[in-house]
Amino acid sequence: MTPTAEPQKSAQKRSPLAMRCTVNRAQLKTNLGTSVYVAVDLTPSAASVAGRNRSISLAIDSSGSMDGEKMDQAKAAAMGLVKQLRPTDQLSIVSFSDAVKIHLPMSKVGNHREAESAVKAIAVSGLTAMYQGLEAASKQARSASQEPGSVNRVLLLTDGNPTVGKTDDRDFVSLVQGMREAGITLTAIGIGTDYNEGLLQKVAESGGGLWHHIKDGTKDLPEIFQEQAAQMAGTIVSNPELRISMMPGAELADAYSVRPVLNRLPRPRLEGSTFTIPLRDLIAGQDQTLVFRIGVPPRAAGNGTLLRFGLVEVVQDVPVSFTDDQRLWNAETNPYPRTLLSSAEATVLMQKAVQTKDAGAMQRAETIMKSVAADAGAAAAARANPALNDVVTTMKDAQATVARSGLQLSDAAKKDFLQSTTIIGKKKPRR
Repeated sequence: MTPTAEPQKSAQKRSPLAMRCTVNRAQLKTNLGTSVYVAVDLTPSAASVAGRNRSISLAIDSSGSMDGEKMDQAKAAAMGLVKQLRPTDQLSIVSFSDAVKIHLPMSKVGNHREAESAVKAIAVSGLTAMYQGLEAASKQARSASQEPGSVNRVLLLTDGNPTVGKTDDRDFVSLVQGMREAGITLTAIGIGTDYNEGLLQKVAESGGGLWHHIKDGTKDLPEIFQEQAAQMAGTIVSNPELRISMMPGAELADAYSVRPVLNRLPRPRLEGSTFTIPLRDLIAGQDQTLVFRIGVPPRAAGNGTLLRFGLVEVVQDVPVSFTDDQRLWNAETNPYPRTLLSSAEATVLMQKAVQTKDAGAMQRAETIMKSVAADAGAAAAARANPALNDVVTTMKDAQATVARSGLQLSDAAKKDFLQSTTIIGKKKPRR
């Protein structure tokens, strides 16, 4: 697709992250098209973290269904978040029901009193103008002072579906994509069992954040709010993009994010001769893993650079060799990337099956899982690699859940299933 990049002639600069690229087969048969699997593991460096100024815009559902315990829990969690913020951090508070109310315009937290009063003033009534609430929170986030090193995030909390104003998922995704382009991350939090988990998943993915499903607002909600503030303080790079250059004729056949969120990646955009994939913020202590299936064109004997990955100051090549020696090209040197992609693919198929009751997707997932289970190399790779072990364990747990209940899960069980198969490699909220 793109010309092979020139060999690097100078040492890499010091970087706020480490990148490790692993290919399952580095020796390929000459003059025969084939596929290889490449895993990319990113480890942000805690040593790179400096003090960050945080700007948080809270968008809190205040419709009638939030009355009582859920609103009390939301307010308590917001109060806890306020207490965690520094005087120089910025905060805005927006609520939405039939209409939108800005209780606190974006401003420095100061002594916390004004912010605490704004939280207490949120009242419950009416329907759910979620789009307008999110739009207002976005405007507040955009108005934040963009000092060097500042981190900007919107936290959306809801217990229901949008019922007033725009309700189409595409409108929400478009809004959130604009936020992301402006350097704003969105985290979506659903409380209870009646909200639209599909919508929240889409906006969180588009906004570079996570989707959280919580049933116990007393325990889980304060923890999530505080975790968000801590992540912002530990953010190394906001809105990073992974650049991929490829050997001429090579094809990016499939791509998955595995950690911290497991999902199939959309087709990367092509800019000039380079594919670009938006990533989640690089946060100290939060590793990211991606995996790719690459179609390799027929080549004569010799060495070449299959891929070049670039992120921040790090550039990493994936070299391959083409050979007629069967002992070399017939051997898989590392099954980790292949097993990782297969396990991710099976899990995403199960997610689709549970969401849409698609028996065909479940059958395809089961076929992949049988292949992984029969592969001794896959089992050894899982034992040796924590990231892969997390995904394989998630896949097996998901299979067991579906085996018990089929595809007839209740709304509550479906949300639990999708949450547990989406966020990988982190402690799950307490149940």
